[in-house]
Amino acid sequence: MAILGTLLKKGIKLRESLDQEYSSPLELQKKELKELLIFANQTEFGKYYRFHEILEKFRSGDRSFYTAFKQAIPIHDYNKIYKDWWHLSLKGAKNICWPGRIKYFALSSGTSEAASKHIPITKEMTKAIQRTSVRQILTLSKYDLETELFESGILMIGGSTHLSRKGNFFEGDLTGIQAARLPFWFQHFYKPGKK
Repeated sequence: MAILGTLLKKGIKLRESLDQEYSSPLELQKKELKELLIFANQTEFGKYYRFHEILEKFRSGDRSFYTAFKQAIPIHDYNKIYKDWWHLSLKGAKNICWPGRIKYFALSSGTSEAASKHIPITKEMTKAIQRTSVRQILTLSKYDLETELFESGILMIGGSTHLSRKGNFFEGDLTGIQAARLPFWFQHFYKPGKK
């Protein structure tokens, strides 16, 4: 296992040493917003709020895309978005706020109301959380840590990993949904493990 720790440590240092292209925060946010609008353009939410018109503003090159987005799409609290949109996803409808059918719903703790709330969790969302986790691991290259550290497990503390099947979807803690979708290569390091 000492070889594995050495390889991981060197791999993390190598990855971190690669030059990262700098982009301004505004450009990064603009790019992200554009990609989200393109991806969700043909959903019911995207059609209703005319994402295609907002996307046309991106071609103009100025900040009018932001004004168009802000004017077209109102702020939704949980009750409004659930009542208008998410309840349809819970019933198994496809392409409501995100392309495809939602297969996982995280249950909130219900802090603002008595009942738990169902938060849709998409494949893209779990991938984004995984990418962020990998970036956190890459920051280890900034420290002169012993090689043995890279051979040990990573403690992930969260809620229950038990997911309940409810018809056409699963519900449970977000951490449980994430644990169910861990990449195979990471499962060796994940502690306490799925069980």
